Amino acid sequence: MDLISLPVSPFAARVRIAIYAKGLPIDPVPPPAGWQDSRQFRDLSPTGRIPVLLDARGPIWESAVLLDYLEERFPDAPSLMPVDVFDRAMARLLVRHVDLYLMPPMVVLAEPRTDAARARQAVEELLNGVTMLEGLVTGPRYALCDRLTIADCALAPALFAVGVTAERLGMDLVEPGSIIDTYIRSSRQDAHVGRVIEEMEQGLRHLVQVS
Repeated sequence: MDLISLPVSPFAARVRIAIYAKGLPIDPVPPPAGWQDSRQFRDLSPTGRIPVLLDARGPIWESAVLLDYLEERFPDAPSLMPVDVFDRAMARLLVRHVDLYLMPPMVVLAEPRTDAARARQAVEELLNGVTMLEGLVTGPRYALCDRLTIADCALAPALFAVGVTAERLGMDLVEPGSIIDTYIRSSRQDAHVGRVIEEMEQGLRHLVQVS
């Protein structure tokens, strides 16, 4: 199996963390040249987005779905779901939180032609999304319990992207010394999270050199 992925994509990064943590025989591969406008790529991913898992039975897209699929497809691999049923719900909630309250405003802020009013609104939405995490993350090293879960797979790459966005805007989006600030630094101590964050950093440096 292959995972069509890009190093800097937080959505692809969460799936790579899961693959590495579970020790799965899945290779991350880049998308084909011109994939954004490729009809062939749209046949694999109707949304035109990554990541896409190329399974023997066909392609599967949407990163949150892929996290669930890997859990069910490889039941003998280390689980990334908490044991406690409430914690399982919270893990899924954090993945959902990232997708609804962190990533959308960052996408808006990354667009080159966003007007000032929309940019201010997006910053407020992002700040609110980060603030809400204060009541959800129990960290410091892991979001919910004493080991890596799907919550960390989604949260750690997204918070790396928050840091990149903050640096580009020249402002603090995470309060220094807060539990989220501590989590950002401590989560990298996990070997699989650290590996993927390094991949994201390398991918970001490559983009800067190319642009």
